[in-house]
Amino acid sequence: MRLTMVSDFDANGKGPLFLMFHGYGNDESEMVRILDAVYASTGEAPDYLSFRGTYSRPYMGGNYWYPDGCGVEERQRECAAVGEAVVSLLNAGAFAHRKKILIGFSQGGYLSYRLVQAYLNLFDAAILLSPSFKGEEGAQLNSPTRLFLAYGSLDRTIPLPDQHNARAVLESAGYLTYHEYPGMGHAICDEEIADIQDFVSQL
Repeated sequence: MRLTMVSDFDANGKGPLFLMFHGYGNDESEMVRILDAVYASTGEAPDYLSFRGTYSRPYMGGNYWYPDGCGVEERQRECAAVGEAVVSLLNAGAFAHRKKILIGFSQGGYLSYRLVQAYLNLFDAAILLSPSFKGEEGAQLNSPTRLFLAYGSLDRTIPLPDQHNARAVLESAGYLTYHEYPGMGHAICDEEIADIQDFVSQL
């Protein structure tokens, strides 16, 4: 699989490495903007690999990880293929001893969750922002990965039953930090950025 990404990291650095996955119809710069906001007041430069969705939208622009409205098996298969490619990249010596933090929005949040499911002990944390979660009803997660899950109270892009199931599945692992933001839709807000910053500082 060909991976397209933007990256910024110190090959000799010892801080966490963020692996970032955007939402439907966007591109790798979406997650860079979010991470820049998280680190804006710290005076530090985060190390990251921010990936572009494996499919591009004709005419409309933007990218996605799996077709909107596709079935559960296809969605999981597409996520597995991305996971294999990303994990092979992480075998590089520059990344071997780094904390590895997944962060994704919407489709990218679901992809990040599927990576935790597939590689239970590889990732130190996963930050799941308004993730899609259709098809994961009754799933269990047995991983020590620290998890951050957030939705807006007015998010109707992700159906409420899927939001509730996401929280239940992630709580089953025992390492979940959950936030809901009043008045926010399928988006990101300042309070959420501050909460992510606090979560990352405690890893």
